Amino acid sequence: MKTPKQLGVLTGRIIRQNLTNADTIITVIAMPIFILLFFVYVMGGNIATAGGSGSAAYLRYALPGFLLLTMAMGSAYTSMRINLDRTSGFLDRLHSLPIPRWVILGSHVLASVIFMLIAEVAVFLVGLLMGYRTNATISSTLMFIGLSILFGLGITLLAIPFSLKADNAASAGGFSYVLLMLLFVSSALMPTKGMAKPVQIFADYQPMTPIVNTARGLLDQATAVGQHTGIVAFVWLIGGILVFALLSYRVYVRMFLTR
Repeated sequence: MKTPKQLGVLTGRIIRQNLTNADTIITVIAMPIFILLFFVYVMGGNIATAGGSGSAAYLRYALPGFLLLTMAMGSAYTSMRINLDRTSGFLDRLHSLPIPRWVILGSHVLASVIFMLIAEVAVFLVGLLMGYRTNATISSTLMFIGLSILFGLGITLLAIPFSLKADNAASAGGFSYVLLMLLFVSSALMPTKGMAKPVQIFADYQPMTPIVNTARGLLDQATAVGQHTGIVAFVWLIGGILVFALLSYRVYVRMFLTR
């Protein structure tokens, strides 16, 4: 029983840090909400989607993409928290205690996914206030939650090597800009068919597009998403989790367990 309690205590510590830090709340929750409001009410009427044009149609199209964008913005703070624990010597102190090694890093992973889901729910509630309505079935809703958890887990595991290797917290989250670029150059915020041809080819075949399209199809049953797209999305997610987990483990072992 000691190990679950240790995991709970360390995870709770990180979540409290995130929820009580104004910069984290502004960047991970307030900023995505502002971007959502800006795109819907300023640009949405000028972006044609499969559901038509206008702010309401754009909101219906883009909200799933904004939910994943919110989680991606949270990954920078995951990296920063891990880096702060490393550079302050907190990880070394934990390693000197009778705590299973997987709990130390696992608490950061668990706290990161939970906080990303909290931020995602906050943005989704704002979307509901703006008029978004989902017609997802119970099974589709559960699958969307599963997809969100896998997405959060994947980008958290991606953050770990950067956070452990970075010299300071300011540079630890730099990788998140690549995630944001991939989401912006995908079908998350607008259809890819209107993009310049080279950009469209990149957008159609990079990982974020099938993931976003699958999320959109799960929340909106009227959106036609092929089974192949869903399979590709989950292959990208599970494959990324396995690769990034192995990379994170190797970096962690090299830095802390072989000294």
